[in-house]
Amino acid sequence: MIASRRRTRTASGRRNWQRRLGGWVAVAALAAAGCSAGPPPSSSSSSSSSSSSLPKTTLSLCTVDVTAGAPRTGDCGYVWVPQDWAHPDGAKMPLRVVVLPATGTSHPAAPLFYLAGFGTAASGSDQVRAALQLAGPLNQTMDLVFLDQRGTPGSEPQTCPGLAPPATGPALRAAISRCLTSASRDPRHDTTASAVRDLDQARKALGYDQINILGGSYGVTTGLAYLQRYSAHVRTAVFLSGSLLNTPARQLQPIHTQQAFNQLAARCAATPACNRSYHPAADLAAIVTQLRAHPARITFTGPAGQQQTATLTLTGFLSFIESNYLDAPDTAVLLPEDLHALARGQWAHVIAERGLASAGASAPATQPVQLNTITIGCSDAWAAMNPAQMSPASSFPFAALQAENAAWQQQICALWPHDPGVSGLVRSTVPVVFINGTADPTDPPANVAAAPRTMPNALLVSAPGGTHNHANAACLTTQITAFIQAGKPADKPSWAACALALGQALPAFPAP
Repeated sequence: MIASRRRTRTASGRRNWQRRLGGWVAVAALAAAGCSAGPPPSSSSSSSSSSSSLPKTTLSLCTVDVTAGAPRTGDCGYVWVPQDWAHPDGAKMPLRVVVLPATGTSHPAAPLFYLAGFGTAASGSDQVRAALQLAGPLNQTMDLVFLDQRGTPGSEPQTCPGLAPPATGPALRAAISRCLTSASRDPRHDTTASAVRDLDQARKALGYDQINILGGSYGVTTGLAYLQRYSAHVRTAVFLSGSLLNTPARQLQPIHTQQAFNQLAARCAATPACNRSYHPAADLAAIVTQLRAHPARITFTGPAGQQQTATLTLTGFLSFIESNYLDAPDTAVLLPEDLHALARGQWAHVIAERGLASAGASAPATQPVQLNTITIGCSDAWAAMNPAQMSPASSFPFAALQAENAAWQQQICALWPHDPGVSGLVRSTVPVVFINGTADPTDPPANVAAAPRTMPNALLVSAPGGTHNHANAACLTTQITAFIQAGKPADKPSWAACALALGQALPAFPAP
């Protein structure tokens, strides 16, 4: 039975790694908090309390930044969990939780838990807004819950510099040693498997029985792993742009990135204005040839007006295209024009035009890396890379990314402490909807195609031309709302119509 919601609640209880860590010249930043609340309590090293008698979870009134200029009152607090679930009587740690209580009834339905992407705090303002855009109408009848995964901002994040690709060899080994020595707690426990147990502890601490799940990208991994272990407590689940637990998404990512690029190039060729002015495949090939011969030295104007320089390698360029263009529909349509300029050496022009240097220029390897992302990448099955099954770097442009990623992953995971992650099949009769874009460079429909074999109430929805971030089609919110409210297997015809609408909502190529 769902506990009634109160403004102050007390209950017992407790694609890519970092999306290639900023890619070209952009600097990765930690997510900003989505609520104003007090600082987190310090981790507890007490061994006197077991996981069944963790510090109480008390939520207090807070301001939640749900829409720019229009904050809402919510409930914020911290859920306590063991640092190491194998030793629940040991040290504890607090995880930040934000609840937007149901607005339209005093007896809410089963809540909706929003699960964020890789390394991201669910309570960050951008994540809260994304959840409300997708499922805002549900907040009339159910609480929306945002739990910051352990190791992300808000839940004891830890970071270290010098750990990102392409760093390898003695420099990486030294960086790992310094990092592990300086860590305030052992990063080996910050796995997806631990996060799933944390999520269930939050469910119990907040007084919920069944929950609904909405997850995107890595949030699909967390949601599937929760469904795998705690299926009885899941009412429905909606998974956007994710992969199955045993699909080697990292291994396949360069292939899928190439497929996403090929779809974009074909779409340009089928658009008269784009086809007359641009030839993305030829321009990409020219840039790859140039960068294979020697890296490009780029001079551009920084955010403070100063001149800056950056060295661009082939793999840096390809990862930038993948994560800064192909991931989203509004940036994907800019790629033909920008490749045309870059093939002609106009690097500074493109950077100035797109504002890509607004965060400054710095080699990705020098940026702080969130330690939980390394632990997860070394332990979960989706992140595994088998060098014996890699495509030759010369077979297609984006295959060059595999060699660098695999070399880095092999070395860092051999030295990085990590508990077991998540893997295997998910067997469940819970109603589930998977939504994947056919031009997603990370998680295309093929990565979830096997789901109905062990999840008979799963519906697969493929959005034509869709990227990792979906186009803005009103039907998506309508369909998600209706599906979760009904709590029954999804209606295939209505979702098919929505998939078509998502394809039609893709932005047009800008006029040359």
